[in-house]
Amino acid sequence: MVLLYSPKKVDAILSELSSLVDRAALDYGIPGACIRAMLYRETKEIDLFDAAADMAVFFGLFGRDDCSTGYAQIFSRVAIRALRFAEDKGIERAARFGFDHALSDRDPADVRAVWLRLYRDKEFNLRMGTLNLLAAADEAVGSFDYAAMSPEEMKRAFSRYNANTRAVTSYGEEVFGYYLRFQNAR
Repeated sequence: MVLLYSPKKVDAILSELSSLVDRAALDYGIPGACIRAMLYRETKEIDLFDAAADMAVFFGLFGRDDCSTGYAQIFSRVAIRALRFAEDKGIERAARFGFDHALSDRDPADVRAVWLRLYRDKEFNLRMGTLNLLAAADEAVGSFDYAAMSPEEMKRAFSRYNANTRAVTSYGEEVFGYYLRFQNAR
């Protein structure tokens, strides 16, 4: 695996995104350290295979229509489901992002439009990743109030961001460690 970003570069990317993270945290009621932890974990693992997958989706090669993309490494279909979750909970509206209809993760045109936006727009990518953190927590823990979660609940929520599970995984443990790092840095 050939990683695209050094740890120093990942820190620089997070610094560049800091104001966007703070706004998303405020807008969605989630600690900024949670968003930073997810972004750190996802960005530090971006490699050449991710770049190749992006190109395959971008150019429609090999029948690929979706892959994880951007710093939040989120799939279009996952972003659509997270945005629908946020709309159902009254947290966010698709119209804010210029979508004039209810998005469907089964509609190829919606999947393409959202994927291109995730690929090109850092703020949209970050916000969809954040909404997915909320949706993952609601599914894994039954609440999306990260500030009120126990460490075990946070680990389960972080684990769900990355996998279809309600159990704690090594991913959840790792992201929780980054969460502590960013929480203590504030």
